[in-house]
Amino acid sequence: MFSSTDRAMRIRLLQQMEHFIQYLNEPTVNTQIFPHVVHGFLDTNPAIREQTVKSMLLLAPKLNENNLNVELMKHFARLQAKDDQGPIRCNTTVCLGKIGPYLNASTRKRVLISAFSRATKDPFAPSRAAGVLGFAATHNFYSMSDCALKILPVLCALTVDLEKTVRDQAFKAIRSFMTKLETVSEDPGQLSELEKDVHAASTSPGAGVAASWAGWAVTGVSSLTSKLIPALRPVGPGGGRDRGGGGGGGELSR
Repeated sequence: MFSSTDRAMRIRLLQQMEHFIQYLNEPTVNTQIFPHVVHGFLDTNPAIREQTVKSMLLLAPKLNENNLNVELMKHFARLQAKDDQGPIRCNTTVCLGKIGPYLNASTRKRVLISAFSRATKDPFAPSRAAGVLGFAATHNFYSMSDCALKILPVLCALTVDLEKTVRDQAFKAIRSFMTKLETVSEDPGQLSELEKDVHAASTSPGAGVAASWAGWAVTGVSSLTSKLIPALRPVGPGGGRDRGGGGGGGELSR
């Protein structure tokens, strides 16, 4: 069914995936479902792309090494950098933050800092906030050196962002990373404990990760965006802040 060219059927299957994914084994997901679902990332219909991004939250735990760490990351990189819909770029970043613990250590090192840093430069304000929250949600996967030299400079740049909500998120994340650095400065013996997950194998996201995402759920693009920045002010085409799709409210047709 996932190979169908009927868009209505495809989007319906994606919307209903949460109700049957638990009954599918990993070989079936990797050989019969994932190869067809990923075509949705390239669909010209934004609603299909939206649902495809959402579906990765459900498929990721069942994906094999190559599909998760290579194929999916290629699609996410393209969506995040080139999709013309701001909310889809935003939700790609949200999804990456949520599935980060499933990635292997080398992929986390190669992808996460680069992807979240790119998001903080997105013209769509919720995407910038998603980049900040992505760093916060995956904080345990970064070395102290990366925190100081790669992440904090990116976050500090957002303390003068045009949107206050983005600035607020940046300050919170900065304080969190600074606390870790200060802890190690005061007691270098804590370094190994604070970096124990940096080279760890992929794991299931724990309660701490879920909490750090403030209850984001597997919902629609507009819902995710509104949860991310509920007070974000719409900016018109001339405002320059939210160009690149969805500037007025992040709504996509379903």
